[in-house]
Order: sequence, then C-alpha cells, then structure tokens
Amino acid sequence: MTLLSQQHSAASITIRISEMPPSANKMRQHFIANGKVVSTKAKNYAEWKASTAWEIAAARPGRIDGPYRLSMAVQRDWKSKRARDIDNTIKPVSDALVAAGVIKDDSLAEEVNAKWADNLDGPAVIVIITEAQEALAA
Repeated sequence: MTLLSQQHSAASITIRISEMPPSANKMRQHFIANGKVVSTKAKNYAEWKASTAWEIAAARPGRIDGPYRLSMAVQRDWKSKRARDIDNTIKPVSDALVAAGVIKDDSLAEEVNAKWADNLDGPAVIVIITEAQEALAA
C-alpha cells in the first residue's frame, strides 16, 4: 500500500467551533492561600471548555480512539483586532475535544497544525482530526 492510499483510508472528523477559545496563557488563575501559591482553572476557560464540549458532542462527530493528526483553521481577528498567538489556541481546543469524547487523550496527537484563516464563514475554529495509522505515525 502506498503512502497516498493509506492517507485516503484514514478516518477523518471535521468539527466547527462557534466561539474562540481563550488563550492558553489565560487557562489558569493563580492566587495565594495560607501563604502558598494556588493554581486553578480560570472560570472563563472552564465555562468555554464546558460549553464547547457540549456543542461538539451535540453534533455527534464520531470518535478517534488512537493516535491522530489535528489540523485547525482559526478565524483571524475574531470579534477583536487584538493580536493573538496561534499556538495559544491549540491546547484549549484539544482539551474540549477530550471533554466531548472525540479523542481519548490529547497526548495521542502525532501531529498538530494550526493556521489563521481570513474567512471561515461563521465558526471561530474549524478542526479536522484524522486517524494516524501506525505506518504513518513515525
């Protein structure tokens, strides 16, 4: 089997996410309690993750249980002209995919690709998850 034919036989899932994920830089909040620094999930991140996981699960996109490749297109200048780093969108989206049950664990990602898009026609993020076959996972 050639590399090209293996790629065509891999399972693939496309997911549209309606709201922009919070930056990975803002996923946690830190405070001092009893003289110690405590870190917890930030409220806005936890709310985004929960609502996005429901949005994804309601679409019933399917599931990939093993190694996978993740590709993301993220709407540039989403409701703001403020500059963002593309890599800070990856972790929150991966966490929502796990919470929705689309992937077993984000540690199974063999490859991750994220890019800005100028017009996604509505969604903030479009995600494509492709099963990484063993022969291609190296």
